[in-house]
Amino acid sequence: MRLKRFGRWAHAVVFILPLLITLGPGSLKLFAAERDQLVIGQSADITSFDPTELRMGTFVLTRLLYNTLIALDADGKPHAELAQSWNRSDDGKTMTFKLHKGVTFHNGKPLTAQDVAFSLNYAKDPANGANILPLAKMIKSIDTPDDDTVILHFDGASDAVFDLLDLAFIIDGSQPKNIKTDGNGTGPFKLGSYEPGQDAVFVRNDAYWGGKPTLKKIIIKIIPDQQSGVMQMSAGAVDFLPSLDREAAGQLSAAGFATGAATAEGRVLDITFNTEAPPLDKPEVRQAIGLALDRARIAHDIAGPSSLVKCLPWPRYSHREAAGHEKDCAYDPARAKELIAQAGAAGAEISIMSRSQSEPQIGAMAQVLQSALQDIGLKANIVEMSEAAYISRFRKGDFQLAAHVYGRAGRGPSTILLSAVIFRTRDNPAQISSPQYADDIALVTSRSSGPDTDQAWQRIDSFMLKENWVLPVATLPVLWASAKGLSGLRFNLDGMPILTDVKLEK
Repeated sequence: MRLKRFGRWAHAVVFILPLLITLGPGSLKLFAAERDQLVIGQSADITSFDPTELRMGTFVLTRLLYNTLIALDADGKPHAELAQSWNRSDDGKTMTFKLHKGVTFHNGKPLTAQDVAFSLNYAKDPANGANILPLAKMIKSIDTPDDDTVILHFDGASDAVFDLLDLAFIIDGSQPKNIKTDGNGTGPFKLGSYEPGQDAVFVRNDAYWGGKPTLKKIIIKIIPDQQSGVMQMSAGAVDFLPSLDREAAGQLSAAGFATGAATAEGRVLDITFNTEAPPLDKPEVRQAIGLALDRARIAHDIAGPSSLVKCLPWPRYSHREAAGHEKDCAYDPARAKELIAQAGAAGAEISIMSRSQSEPQIGAMAQVLQSALQDIGLKANIVEMSEAAYISRFRKGDFQLAAHVYGRAGRGPSTILLSAVIFRTRDNPAQISSPQYADDIALVTSRSSGPDTDQAWQRIDSFMLKENWVLPVATLPVLWASAKGLSGLRFNLDGMPILTDVKLEK
């Protein structure tokens, strides 16, 4: 019996060896086992499949289930997605899109221009709470002359429309009541099952218009505690952690796992002042605090080696908007101390609002700031708060100084101005106001680049550096970790993973 079994193996070897010799040395890779499912760990629970919410709970799943008209690459340049082609009018106020043929939703319904119009109007409706509402408001009206054509009319000609289109995921307009529960998109994966607080299973969309994904299944496990996620990856129970702090990423890297930054500019650590709260109502005091702040230390020690020091809020590829001001955030504690004395603010008490439990990096920055303020003659104390209490007080402007973080920091400058509450001209938590600043923002967020917008950007930069109601400090990269065999990862400008082409070898 043993000889017969050996004979069968011998015949197999005789068959395989000539094949390997014929294909060459690299042919062994053909026989490397590829896993057909990926397990992802994330801390935030999935409470909705609505792609307009863009919360941490939907950070991974949105790009699994849905597509946009266009997608921006790492340099902010647009590429076709559901829109096969598009053109923009000379005045920048009209864009016409031709949709790809043969695209269907997961339920089999064909994609039409009416679905695109529904999706954008849904994002524009304040009642739906879309995260991109400030950007969607740029749309004045939408025409759909046929099922394959969408014409968007805008109030202005800002290039922020490309960020809008990159974040406006298209949903099935015929099922408005099921948007939060069904996950019915045109994306590469379909929702298979969901157990609240436990996991969600996504199965391959074999009819995907963009080409069948490599993986058959993706599972998102809800792991509330980050250290538990690290332990589960170490044990082989999780293949990919899409959002980590620096310590967790370093721990996994030291253990031999692959790590990286999905985006260096997903978010930015900042210091926000209440400009009506003494002594911060004096511009020289705010300037002194800016000079006392060691941004390079915070970037390296808190945010990590891939962090970028920030003087102004614009992303690194926006050279035109920051022209001449790239290095205008000096570190000069001696000069800062002089300004505090000149302002008669020596010994003044400063309260720093923080929320270490939900954002450890904010808490760490608050401690560095507290020490810096004490070094220049101010009495600083840190007030730790829950995330809910912090957000409530921040929005009301009920604070002196806040260690803060704002998102969408890798987007275009106009998008940052429209999205981040700290840069608004009205209802700003810092209580800052300026008619010229308001006029300049209205100009740069409604026109294409040109000599007039260049001058407006220079005025905006000068105003920000003079008034210092917000001090951008350092980028907070979105860090990830994965099993070694994972390849094909891509990310959008906010660090959201794109898993269509991902492969996972054993």
